[in-house]
Amino acid sequence: MAEHCYGYGGWDAPFCFMGLEEGMDDKENGDLTLRAKAWRKGRSCELSDCRRFHRDIGVLQWHQERPPLQQTWRPLILLLLTLLDLPSEESDLREYQKSQWGIVTGESCVIELSGFPAKSLGMLRERERFLPARINVIKQRINEQRPILVLMYGKTRKKEWEQIANVKFPDDRIDDFTAAISKVGVTTFVFSPHPQTRKLTNSYWVKLGLKLRGELDLSSRTRQPLKAFGCP
Repeated sequence: MAEHCYGYGGWDAPFCFMGLEEGMDDKENGDLTLRAKAWRKGRSCELSDCRRFHRDIGVLQWHQERPPLQQTWRPLILLLLTLLDLPSEESDLREYQKSQWGIVTGESCVIELSGFPAKSLGMLRERERFLPARINVIKQRINEQRPILVLMYGKTRKKEWEQIANVKFPDDRIDDFTAAISKVGVTTFVFSPHPQTRKLTNSYWVKLGLKLRGELDLSSRTRQPLKAFGCP
Protein backbone atom coordinates (compact mmCIF):
# COMPACT_ATOMS: atom_id res chain seq x y z
CA MET A 1 0.00 0.00 0.00
CA ALA A 2 2.78 2.44 0.89
CA GLU A 3 4.35 1.90 -2.52
CA HIS A 4 1.30 1.77 -4.78
CA CYS A 5 -1.59 3.64 -3.09
CA TYR A 6 -1.65 7.34 -4.04
CA GLY A 7 -4.95 8.65 -2.74
CA TYR A 8 -8.46 9.28 -4.07
CA GLY A 9 -10.34 10.06 -7.24
CA GLY A 10 -9.28 9.36 -10.83
CA TRP A 11 -6.05 10.21 -12.60
CA ASP A 12 -8.21 11.54 -15.43
CA ALA A 13 -9.78 14.22 -13.20
CA PRO A 14 -9.11 17.78 -14.44
CA PHE A 15 -8.07 19.08 -11.00
CA CYS A 16 -5.35 17.40 -8.93
CA PHE A 17 -4.39 18.28 -5.33
CA MET A 18 -1.16 16.83 -3.95
CA GLY A 19 -0.04 16.85 -0.32
CA LEU A 20 2.77 15.43 1.79
CA GLU A 21 0.93 12.47 3.33
CA GLU A 22 -2.56 11.50 4.37
CA GLY A 23 -3.65 12.16 7.95
CA MET A 24 -5.28 9.65 10.27
CA ASP A 25 -8.26 9.68 12.59
CA ASP A 26 -7.55 9.61 16.33
CA LYS A 27 -9.33 6.28 16.76
CA GLU A 28 -6.93 4.59 14.33
CA ASN A 29 -4.12 4.99 16.90
CA GLY A 30 -1.53 5.14 14.14
CA ASP A 31 -2.30 1.56 13.06
CA LEU A 32 -2.30 1.04 9.28
CA THR A 33 -3.97 -2.40 9.34
CA LEU A 34 -7.52 -1.24 8.59
CA ARG A 35 -6.32 0.97 5.74
CA ALA A 36 -4.33 -1.87 4.19
CA LYS A 37 -7.39 -4.14 4.36
CA ALA A 38 -9.63 -1.46 2.84
CA TRP A 39 -7.12 -0.86 0.06
CA ARG A 40 -6.96 -4.57 -0.79
CA LYS A 41 -10.77 -4.70 -0.70
CA GLY A 42 -10.74 -1.96 -3.33
CA ARG A 43 -8.63 -4.14 -5.66
CA SER A 44 -5.33 -2.50 -4.64
CA CYS A 45 -5.72 0.31 -7.18
CA GLU A 46 -3.46 3.35 -7.26
CA LEU A 47 -6.50 5.51 -6.45
CA SER A 48 -9.56 4.73 -4.33
CA ASP A 49 -12.99 6.29 -3.98
CA CYS A 50 -12.78 8.64 -0.98
CA ARG A 51 -16.27 7.89 0.36
CA ARG A 52 -15.98 4.14 -0.03
CA PHE A 53 -12.49 3.96 1.47
CA HIS A 54 -13.43 5.94 4.59
CA ARG A 55 -16.55 3.86 5.02
CA ASP A 56 -14.43 0.71 4.89
CA ILE A 57 -12.08 1.97 7.62
CA GLY A 58 -14.99 3.14 9.79
CA VAL A 59 -14.25 6.87 9.51
CA LEU A 60 -17.73 8.07 8.60
CA GLN A 61 -17.90 11.71 9.70
CA TRP A 62 -16.54 13.31 6.51
CA HIS A 63 -19.37 11.91 4.39
CA GLN A 64 -22.34 11.95 6.76
CA GLU A 65 -25.49 13.97 6.04
CA ARG A 66 -24.09 17.24 7.43
CA PRO A 67 -20.36 16.56 7.75
CA PRO A 68 -17.82 18.63 9.62
CA LEU A 69 -15.27 20.10 7.23
CA GLN A 70 -11.95 18.29 7.21
CA GLN A 71 -9.25 20.87 8.03
CA THR A 72 -6.96 20.18 5.08
CA TRP A 73 -9.67 19.57 2.50
CA ARG A 74 -11.75 22.62 3.38
CA PRO A 75 -9.42 25.34 1.95
CA LEU A 76 -8.73 23.24 -1.15
CA ILE A 77 -12.45 22.83 -1.82
CA LEU A 78 -12.92 26.57 -1.24
CA LEU A 79 -10.25 27.29 -3.87
CA LEU A 80 -11.82 24.84 -6.33
CA LEU A 81 -15.36 26.19 -5.98
CA THR A 82 -14.03 29.75 -6.31
CA LEU A 83 -12.07 28.77 -9.42
CA LEU A 84 -15.22 27.24 -10.94
CA ASP A 85 -17.31 30.29 -9.99
CA LEU A 86 -19.62 28.13 -7.88
CA PRO A 87 -21.28 29.00 -4.54
CA SER A 88 -18.77 28.54 -1.71
CA GLU A 89 -20.65 29.03 1.54
CA GLU A 90 -19.95 26.56 4.35
CA SER A 91 -22.95 24.47 3.29
CA ASP A 92 -21.59 24.29 -0.27
CA LEU A 93 -18.17 23.17 0.98
CA ARG A 94 -19.79 20.46 3.09
CA GLU A 95 -21.89 19.22 0.20
CA TYR A 96 -18.89 19.06 -2.13
CA GLN A 97 -16.80 17.24 0.48
CA LYS A 98 -19.58 14.75 1.15
CA SER A 99 -20.54 13.96 -2.43
CA GLN A 100 -17.76 15.00 -4.82
CA TRP A 101 -14.33 15.26 -3.18
CA GLY A 102 -12.00 12.50 -4.34
CA ILE A 103 -14.69 10.25 -5.81
CA VAL A 104 -13.67 8.01 -8.69
CA THR A 105 -16.09 9.62 -11.17
CA GLY A 106 -15.56 13.20 -9.94
CA GLU A 107 -13.31 16.02 -11.11
CA SER A 108 -10.89 16.13 -8.14
CA CYS A 109 -7.88 13.84 -7.80
CA VAL A 110 -6.52 13.98 -4.23
CA ILE A 111 -3.11 12.38 -3.84
CA GLU A 112 -0.11 12.24 -1.51
CA LEU A 113 3.65 12.21 -2.01
CA SER A 114 4.16 9.62 0.75
CA GLY A 115 2.10 6.42 0.89
CA PHE A 116 2.40 6.16 4.68
CA PRO A 117 -0.56 7.89 6.41
CA ALA A 118 0.27 9.49 9.77
CA LYS A 119 -1.46 11.48 12.46
CA SER A 120 1.21 14.19 12.17
CA LEU A 121 4.63 14.82 10.65
CA GLY A 122 6.06 13.98 14.07
CA MET A 123 4.86 10.38 13.81
CA LEU A 124 7.61 7.93 12.84
CA ARG A 125 7.14 6.78 9.25
CA GLU A 126 9.47 5.66 6.45
CA ARG A 127 8.68 8.74 4.40
CA GLU A 128 11.64 8.46 2.02
CA ARG A 129 10.92 4.82 1.20
CA PHE A 130 9.49 4.41 -2.31
CA LEU A 131 9.74 8.20 -2.84
CA PRO A 132 11.68 8.16 -6.16
CA ALA A 133 9.36 5.49 -7.58
CA ARG A 134 6.25 7.36 -6.47
CA ILE A 135 7.52 10.63 -7.98
CA ASN A 136 8.11 8.85 -11.30
CA VAL A 137 4.60 7.36 -11.32
CA ILE A 138 2.98 10.71 -10.46
CA LYS A 139 4.93 12.44 -13.24
CA GLN A 140 3.95 9.71 -15.69
CA ARG A 141 0.25 9.91 -14.80
CA ILE A 142 0.24 13.72 -15.12
CA ASN A 143 1.96 13.50 -18.51
CA GLU A 144 -0.55 10.88 -19.67
CA GLN A 145 -3.71 12.56 -18.41
CA ARG A 146 -2.72 16.25 -18.67
CA PRO A 147 -4.98 17.73 -15.96
CA ILE A 148 -5.89 21.40 -16.09
CA LEU A 149 -4.52 22.09 -12.61
CA VAL A 150 -2.06 20.40 -10.27
CA LEU A 151 -1.83 22.15 -6.88
CA MET A 152 1.01 20.94 -4.64
CA TYR A 153 1.06 22.10 -1.04
CA GLY A 154 3.65 22.00 1.74
CA LYS A 155 6.84 24.08 1.70
CA THR A 156 9.09 21.29 3.02
CA ARG A 157 8.77 19.40 -0.27
CA LYS A 158 9.40 22.22 -2.72
CA LYS A 159 12.27 20.29 -4.31
CA GLU A 160 10.00 17.31 -4.98
CA TRP A 161 7.19 19.53 -6.31
CA GLU A 162 9.63 21.15 -8.77
CA GLN A 163 10.85 17.72 -9.79
CA ILE A 164 7.31 16.56 -10.54
CA ALA A 165 6.37 19.74 -12.41
CA ASN A 166 9.79 19.98 -14.08
CA VAL A 167 9.89 23.72 -13.35
CA LYS A 168 11.59 26.17 -11.03
CA PHE A 169 8.75 27.86 -9.16
CA PRO A 170 8.88 31.68 -9.01
CA ASP A 171 8.69 33.49 -5.68
CA ASP A 172 5.17 34.82 -6.25
CA ARG A 173 2.97 35.55 -3.24
CA ILE A 174 -0.59 36.25 -2.12
CA ASP A 175 -1.15 37.83 1.30
CA ASP A 176 2.60 37.30 1.93
CA PHE A 177 2.30 33.52 1.42
CA THR A 178 3.79 31.53 -1.47
CA ALA A 179 1.49 31.28 -4.49
CA ALA A 180 3.81 30.13 -7.28
CA ILE A 181 2.20 29.36 -10.64
CA SER A 182 3.90 27.78 -13.66
CA LYS A 183 2.30 26.40 -16.81
CA VAL A 184 3.70 23.38 -18.64
CA GLY A 185 1.74 22.56 -21.79
CA VAL A 186 -1.96 22.45 -20.90
CA THR A 187 -1.29 21.88 -17.19
CA THR A 188 -0.91 24.69 -14.66
CA PHE A 189 1.17 23.77 -11.62
CA VAL A 190 0.72 25.67 -8.35
CA PHE A 191 2.97 25.53 -5.28
CA SER A 192 1.23 26.72 -2.11
CA PRO A 193 1.56 26.46 1.68
CA HIS A 194 -0.11 23.58 3.47
CA PRO A 195 -3.78 24.47 4.09
CA GLN A 196 -3.23 24.24 7.85
CA THR A 197 -0.35 26.75 7.83
CA ARG A 198 -0.60 29.17 10.75
CA LYS A 199 -2.19 32.56 9.92
CA LEU A 200 -3.30 31.38 6.48
CA THR A 201 -6.88 32.57 5.95
CA ASN A 202 -9.79 32.08 3.54
CA SER A 203 -8.65 35.26 1.78
CA TYR A 204 -5.58 33.51 0.39
CA TRP A 205 -7.54 30.62 -1.13
CA VAL A 206 -10.24 32.87 -2.58
CA LYS A 207 -7.66 35.20 -4.16
CA LEU A 208 -5.71 32.25 -5.55
CA GLY A 209 -8.92 30.72 -6.93
CA LEU A 210 -9.85 34.01 -8.61
CA LYS A 211 -6.37 34.37 -10.09
CA LEU A 212 -6.53 30.83 -11.49
CA ARG A 213 -10.03 31.43 -12.85
CA GLY A 214 -8.59 34.24 -14.94
CA GLU A 215 -5.69 32.13 -16.21
CA LEU A 216 -7.00 28.61 -16.81
CA ASP A 217 -8.80 27.38 -19.88
CA LEU A 218 -11.76 25.58 -18.33
CA SER A 219 -13.22 24.69 -21.71
CA SER A 220 -11.10 21.52 -21.59
CA ARG A 221 -12.76 20.48 -18.34
CA THR A 222 -13.64 17.04 -19.66
CA ARG A 223 -12.64 13.56 -18.59
CA GLN A 224 -10.91 10.93 -20.66
CA PRO A 225 -12.15 7.32 -20.42
CA LEU A 226 -11.34 6.09 -16.90
CA LYS A 227 -8.35 3.76 -16.63
CA ALA A 228 -7.96 1.59 -13.53
CA PHE A 229 -4.23 2.25 -13.15
CA GLY A 230 -2.43 -0.10 -10.81
CA CYS A 231 -5.33 -2.55 -10.49
CA PRO A 232 -4.78 -6.26 -10.99
